Amino acid sequence: MLRLRPAHAAPLIIAALLAGCGGGGGGGSSSGGGTTTPVASPALTFTPGSLTGSVTAGTSLTSNIVAAVTRPGDFTNASVTAVVVDSAGVLLPNMQLVQDTPSQYHAVLQTAPTLAAGRYQGNFTVRLCRDSACASQFPGSPVTLPYDFTVQPAGSAAFTAVPAMPLTATIQSGGAAPASVPVAITSSGSWSAASGATWLKLSAASGSGNASLSVSYDATGLAAGTYSTNLNISSADSTVTLPATLTVLQPTLTLDKGSLTFTAINGTSIASQIVALDTDVKITTPWTANSNTAWLSVSPTSGTTPATAVLTVDPTVGTLASGSYPGSITIQPTGLAARTLPVTLNLTPATLQTSVPSIVLGGTYGRDFGSTQVAQPLKMTLNTGSNSWPWVFDFVPSWASAGTAGGTINAVGASTTFKAVAATAPLGTTDSSFTAKAMVNGDTIRATVGLLLNKDQHKLLPAETAVAFVSTPTWSRMTRTIAVSDNYGAFGGMSATSDQPWLVAGVSGNQLTLTADDSQQLTDTVATATITLAALDPDAKASEPIRVALWKGTAAPTAAISTALPYTNVVTDPARPYAYVHNGGAYIDVYNVYTGLKEASITGFSAHLGDMAVTPNGDALYVVDIDNSRITTVDLTTRAISTQLALAVPGNAATRIKLIRPNGVGMLVLSDGQVYLTADNTRLPKLPLGTGGTLAASADGKRVVQQDEGNSTIQHTTVSVDYAALAGGTLFAAKLASASHGSPGAQGQDLWVNSDGSRVVYAATAPKACTIMDGATLGILGYMPIGDATPNNVVVTLDGRMVCAGAARGNTNDVYLYDSAGAKLIQQYKLNNGKTLLPRQLAVSGDGWILVGITNDGALTFLPIGP
Repeated sequence: MLRLRPAHAAPLIIAALLAGCGGGGGGGSSSGGGTTTPVASPALTFTPGSLTGSVTAGTSLTSNIVAAVTRPGDFTNASVTAVVVDSAGVLLPNMQLVQDTPSQYHAVLQTAPTLAAGRYQGNFTVRLCRDSACASQFPGSPVTLPYDFTVQPAGSAAFTAVPAMPLTATIQSGGAAPASVPVAITSSGSWSAASGATWLKLSAASGSGNASLSVSYDATGLAAGTYSTNLNISSADSTVTLPATLTVLQPTLTLDKGSLTFTAINGTSIASQIVALDTDVKITTPWTANSNTAWLSVSPTSGTTPATAVLTVDPTVGTLASGSYPGSITIQPTGLAARTLPVTLNLTPATLQTSVPSIVLGGTYGRDFGSTQVAQPLKMTLNTGSNSWPWVFDFVPSWASAGTAGGTINAVGASTTFKAVAATAPLGTTDSSFTAKAMVNGDTIRATVGLLLNKDQHKLLPAETAVAFVSTPTWSRMTRTIAVSDNYGAFGGMSATSDQPWLVAGVSGNQLTLTADDSQQLTDTVATATITLAALDPDAKASEPIRVALWKGTAAPTAAISTALPYTNVVTDPARPYAYVHNGGAYIDVYNVYTGLKEASITGFSAHLGDMAVTPNGDALYVVDIDNSRITTVDLTTRAISTQLALAVPGNAATRIKLIRPNGVGMLVLSDGQVYLTADNTRLPKLPLGTGGTLAASADGKRVVQQDEGNSTIQHTTVSVDYAALAGGTLFAAKLASASHGSPGAQGQDLWVNSDGSRVVYAATAPKACTIMDGATLGILGYMPIGDATPNNVVVTLDGRMVCAGAARGNTNDVYLYDSAGAKLIQQYKLNNGKTLLPRQLAVSGDGWILVGITNDGALTFLPIGP
């Protein structure tokens, strides 16, 4: 069975085995049950066209035949099985197959030595099958080859001349000669040999008996082409004619590569490739090379074989965009056929990467603007190695600015920064993006970065929003300086206006100086005024007015004054010289702290009032309405009830309230964590406080501290608070510190926090001293002892003096006045002889010179401590 296995772009490979498979040959049918489609020409051609010869009985005749595939394309990418069928049994099943060239083979056939004397004529068939069972054949199959053999009787003389292979050769001009072919001669007598052409050389022209004649080829002087002749070998009575063919091929240029492909990221450096060129017969010949496209070049462009050429691609020529581009290099050797080397350039787009997917401007609270603004960094990289390409931002919102908006970029990267432009930034939260683009040859590479802007309302924030002035013959405070800050940290100047002629407002930088003139005021009267600030920066506004009150008294108080009415709760006005007290009933009395006289009663409440608080600027009084689970607000200008706030969670006698102003926004905080805006009673998310206890806050409202009441150990919870005009208004709250103090300290009573939240002072039943703590860590810094009294009140005067007060037995002093550090005791007082001070019921007047307290008999006492 002869097997041919053609492969794509590869020589035809044939393995052969002769088999007596039985069945007839030729025609349009096959014995294997397959079908054959007639074709105009056979799939194989054979040389010679028929097998002939003479042999003595009892011996075998060896014959050679050349097989060539007529149409290789029929067998591309297919597996082919060739079956040789000799139904007569004339041939031996030991066929040999030898490859001569990639497309030519020859078979060595032998006749059976058992053939009787006589003449044998017939055909053998070659089938080209798609499978080993030959169920289907290829076009042009089968192919029939005739034979004609004569078997001489044993003992008779026979003359034969059989070449080891067909006398067919191919040589390239200038190349090595093909191998010589031996011809086996069988003769009982003399013989002679004659070549029909000078290029077919014989080792001998004559001889006798059995011999081996060597036949060789000499193409010297022959032009390219095919040459044919005959070799005649003759005996006395017989001649054997052997056809011979010599094909002379022109030398060709050879390349070590059939094609080249360059694959790279567009914009990167692309390595050159080398191709080696020579002639197939190793002769030296000049050559030239050229490219068919501008982006492909070859160096050198000329030379002699053998040589190497360097091929280089450059996508910047023609500014190629990413994609696949065909090209070629044509090499023309002198006198030989040109060779074309296909070249493919595959470019993929570069990638522009950013260090962050998005940038937030304005900061968390929307106040990161101006000179203190922190620029947000952005780094971009382009994966083009060391090759740099231009880049720009093709869109940046008007409310943002880039430190660098263009340049060049490569794998090392390019860096820039972004800042917000406050003047053009819209209020609130704005979500946008910007696009960076790099121009790489014919590609535009883009990367989009998210851009989020937070912008809070730009404000001027006075450190205090209430000022209490006093004018008496001995006590007088008629001027006050208040620092004003910009919530962006970019103070751009301000102006201030007073609505009363007796109050003058002066501005120096961020300092506001208020000066009062009492010359036109009547004695024992209260005058009020309002200071309005205006920012010079048109983007900013001053949202908080400053309330000012002037008390002009006949004389300063010299001794404590007590009332006979029983009270349980007291708060003081931060500007006016008033104290507001109630006894848990349905009304609130208003007292002048300098005269000790009741000036008015505020009515209209339900019974059972609870804790009270006054807004930082003295505009309103808030009181817990226990019976109705609400907060009632009193306008302190008109002393009339203004609003009723229904609580989400009902209040009780233990409910504590605190009014704060973080970022200039008024808020009501309850001890259970409920928070409401004072402007419209909007409920905000709860603060992460405990379940209840005393509340204290820094002057700016950004630090709230809670202390539980009456437990065996003291628990403090510290919360940061802020509010910004983002997303319609956003409350920021986080628990900063929480600590339990087992010793010293039990049964917390009262609490105070300084203006910036850095110090916390609390009173507890043990130890018998007020404790000073670090506001950040809640670590203990010191104590303010108060003798044998049990601490239950902490207040701080306007000038920073600290008061630690408590419940004292008998006539023992219960009020201790310390310096601002809490280290030096200045004075001690007895609030009400024989009575004890109630927890959290000691307050200080707005000017800091009068203490107001309630003792366990319900008496309200006004204690002057003076400047």
